[in-house]
Parts: sequence; structure tokens; C-alpha cells
Amino acid sequence: MKKLFSFLLILSFPFLISNFASAQKEANIWCFGSGAGIDFNSGSPVFFPGVAMNQWEGVSSIADANGQLLFYTDGITAWNRNNTPMPNGFGLMGTSSSTQSALIVKQPGANPNYYLFTVSETGSLNGFNYSVVDTTLQGGLGDITLKNIFVSGSNDERLTACRHVNGIDVWIVISTNYGDNIAAYLLTATGFSTTPVISNNGIVHNATSNDQIGYMKISPSGNHLAMAFYETLGRYELYDFDNSTGMAANPAVMDSTVYANAYGLEFSPDGTRLYGASHGAGYLVYQFDVTAGSASAIRNSATLVATASHGYAAELQLAPDGKIYISQWTSNVLGAFNDPNALGLASNYNDNAFTLPSGTTNGGLPNLCSGIFFQSVPIALFSALHHICPGTCTNFTNLSINGTTYQWAFAGANPSVSTDANPSNICYNTPGNYSVQLIATNVNGSDTLTLNNYINVYPFPAPQGIAQDGDTLFANAGAVSYQWYHTGVLIPGATDYFYVASQGGDFNVVATDANGCEVEAAIFDVVASVQSTVGNMQLAIYPNPVSDKCTIQNAQCMMGKAVTITIYNMLGVIVQSKIKNQKSEMSVDVSVLSPGLYWLEVSSGETIYRTKFVKQ
Repeated sequence: MKKLFSFLLILSFPFLISNFASAQKEANIWCFGSGAGIDFNSGSPVFFPGVAMNQWEGVSSIADANGQLLFYTDGITAWNRNNTPMPNGFGLMGTSSSTQSALIVKQPGANPNYYLFTVSETGSLNGFNYSVVDTTLQGGLGDITLKNIFVSGSNDERLTACRHVNGIDVWIVISTNYGDNIAAYLLTATGFSTTPVISNNGIVHNATSNDQIGYMKISPSGNHLAMAFYETLGRYELYDFDNSTGMAANPAVMDSTVYANAYGLEFSPDGTRLYGASHGAGYLVYQFDVTAGSASAIRNSATLVATASHGYAAELQLAPDGKIYISQWTSNVLGAFNDPNALGLASNYNDNAFTLPSGTTNGGLPNLCSGIFFQSVPIALFSALHHICPGTCTNFTNLSINGTTYQWAFAGANPSVSTDANPSNICYNTPGNYSVQLIATNVNGSDTLTLNNYINVYPFPAPQGIAQDGDTLFANAGAVSYQWYHTGVLIPGATDYFYVASQGGDFNVVATDANGCEVEAAIFDVVASVQSTVGNMQLAIYPNPVSDKCTIQNAQCMMGKAVTITIYNMLGVIVQSKIKNQKSEMSVDVSVLSPGLYWLEVSSGETIYRTKFVKQ
């Protein structure tokens, strides 16, 4: 009969996903638009010359781990780092007016392959395809080994990707050009699975309208997905995304004529803000608070945070420097949100963040795998009920991010170590304060969290015993609460430190101390007969226990005499006294007394009778 009395500590770290110190260099070279390029290797954007591409909308580019450009594409042609088309890099299935025509993703594992995915524009029959680029060919300049492998013909112009929760594999996500489907395909070290995970989101997309146009993005941590819809009644849709299963669910819809021709999208680095750009109502950018709560609350959180002045507000893209850049159609100027995690106007938009000395931005910045800026090393976090009683056990909840294996150490506990994700029944028998350590690991590294003195095991409760005085059983005083049992069965309402027994048998009591810890007395065997009056058979009181008034039935020898009725507490202090003319039965009001055990005395001259009663 032990009770766990404890509190739950949940650790939260708002900076978990907002640190760009670990930015991966695969995204450090941007090739886009018409002859436009930016190099982020110095930390700030620098013009990157020589880009041969001339694309109206969707593009993608990729660098190696050192930040050196590998190749880029508009979804139609693939150029190597010397700005020369690859020998087999012509005739890809993207199109010049597809929102997200192309996407380059490195294949997981130790291999030189990069997958080049393409989607065609609405009305085209090219569909969703992939090609494979081997970067060791052509003297390290790369070439396509598999080309235009058809996957699906039911796609619209949306194409994005994010890392699987394991930090290794990658989800490639498209939306269909009919119905309400979002399709997620998994890319692993063994290749590309053409069997998608399908989410039926309940919002039907019209195959014959501008519903097919607009960006799709996934938040850097992989927990949200958003889409823009290029309609007169412009629309943004925000979903919960599960990057362990590839499922999208719980859509929040933000539609309005002020979002007319909604096109570009991006999440803030910490995933708490969603930005949407439209160019049918004044080249506007709105911010939505993803943390607002309900779908209606997110919808109502919309804040106008920017107005582009150099051209249509088009694509938004998170960059290695932690800013969100915005392309402006046919312009050579990029705008940027300098503090994209901040709420509302605190996001600090600069409409003239970077000027290209040559080339124009057009409609698309490079389409990148979401989360490419973050090393997928784990972050160790946990919680537990950590104020406990001696001899009790607790369970640990693993709150780590991106971990795949875990090593726990529990000082002073049994067991003292575990490799379970969520260890249970970790038992502590000795009072004291104990540390807990968790090491979360994946293929990219590990993270250690040690909380010193995290588990607080209270001191042992005071020992408990039972004493008998007549028909009354007494537990040791000083506990906070008590519960009496008879032959192992709980006695309802028997919750004081004493109990007036009406029968023999085995009695015991469980006492709870100020820490919520319980101690059980040894079983006490009541073998003698138990009576309702104690000390004098000539004096009876009923009912007993009593709530308000009790009746005294007195001996005949006191009939007609003046008697004094006195009530004492168990310390012998008089708490009530009055004089009455004795009758065969007398009523006494005890409603003002506190609950407990009392002595009742009836006296006349030298004749004194006493008995005990319980005030409920």
C-alpha cells in the first residue's frame, strides 16, 4: 500500500531548432532565376557569377560538404559546377513554368548519387519523375545515369522534401492534381520507393483551376507542412506532418481575397511562423503564428509583415544565414526577413536586402530539402515523476529529438541502467537525491543530458503501531491521514488516528505522512469481546460515534438529582461542562466539538460515571 507522490518536470528549450551554427554547406550556393547566383560560404550572401540558367520559376542547386557547387537545374537541363550542361543532362521532365519544377536531394548513405526530382506544370503530361546524378563521373563534374524515371502522372506543381525522423532518410512529398491527396515517398540508402504514403486531407483540389499552382514547404523540424493556392480567393493550408510516417493531417485553412494569387511559402527556422507571399493584391507577405492554437486562431493571427516594391512577391526561401529571402519577379533585388522567428513586424523585413550586379531573380529561389540547414544530431530531453517515496518506482518519458538509440544511467536505482526509449519501473529504495543521465545517439552524433539530484526520495515515514484501550484502537499520532482495515478490507470513513471497534478480528492501519508517503502498521489481533460502553456498565451513550447530539442513559441511583456533565479531551482538558437535573435519559449537544475521541463524565456528589465517545 505505497503511494507515489510526485511532480512532473517537463523541460523546454525554445532554441532547439533555431541555431544556425550547425548549418550544412550543401545549401551554401544558390543558382536561380536568369543568370543569378549567391554564395553563402562567408556567412553573408556574396554574388556568385557565371550561372548559365535562365528559368522563370522552379529551380534547385546543391553544394558539397565543403560548400563547393556540384550542379544545378531548372528541371529541364542539369548544369555542372563549370556552368556546362552535363552530357546526359538535357530533356528532363520539368517545365519552365512549374512552381517547383525541380528538387535535388542527396541519396542517404555512403554513395555519390544525387536524386533529381521533377514535376511538370499544370496541363502538361510529363508528370512526376526522377533522375540520378553520379557526381564521380566526367572527372568529378557528374552526369546522369538514370533519367526521367516515371513515378506518377497525377501531380500538381508542388514538390518538397524533409528529413525522416531518423535523421538519415528523406521524405519526397508531392500533392495530386485532383481530390484531396498528399503523397510522401521515402528515399533511403537502398533507393527510392515508388509506393507512397497517402494522406487524404479532406480538402479537394480542383484539377482545372489555379489550385495546381503555388509552393509547398515543410518546417525545418519536419512537424508541419504548408501549401499555397494561386486563386482569386487566395488560400494557404497548414497541416501537422509526421516525419516518422509521412502522414499529413489536421488542416488549418487561411483563405481571403487579400491573399489573391498566393504563391510563395516558408517557415521560420524554429517552425513557429509561416510566411505566405501573394502578388494579386499588392505584392504582399503575411505571417501566421503556427503556435496560436486552433485552426481559427492561426487563421486570425495573420499579420501583414511586408510589401514588395521591386516586383511580384514570389518565392520565399530560408537561407544558411538564418534569414528568409524573397524573390521579386523580373527584379535584381532580394528582400529578406532578418528575424523570421519573431512575431509580426518584429520579423524585421528589408526590401533591399541584396542586389544582384547581373541577372534577375524571376519567380523561384532554389528548392531545398527542408531541414538541410541543421545537422540532425539528437537533442536529449526527458521527464519523470521525480519526488517519490522510499520503495517506489517511477517511469521516464523520453522527449529527445532525432535520437535513434538511448543510454540511461540511474544513480541509486534498480535497475541502474537502461537502453529502453522510455524506461519504466525504475525503483528507489533508499532516501536521498539521485542523478539521472540520458545519452541520445543517431548516426550524426550524440547528446548527453545529466540532471543532478533530479530524483528526490523522501525519508522513511515514522514507524506505525496499534494500541488498544477497551474497544478503541489507537494508531501513532502525527501522521497527516489514516485509513483503517479489518481483515484486509478497507473500513469506509475510518480515517482518524483511532477506531472504535465493534467486533474482534485482525485490524491494521495505513498512515500517510506530510510527504504523501505511506507506512502500514503490523496487523493487530483484537481477541477480546468489544463493548460500546467502557469503564462503567451503568452509563450508556448513543449514538456512538455521534455527529451533533447524543443521549445519556444513566443509572437509577441518580434519578432526580442534580448532576454535572463534563466532557474532557484525551489530554484531560475540560472542553464542555454543564449541570442538569438527572432524568432516565439526558440529551447533550456536542456539535461544537472537533472530531476526535472524548471522555464523558456524569457526576453527583461522590458518585462518578465515565465513558468514552467519538465525535465525528
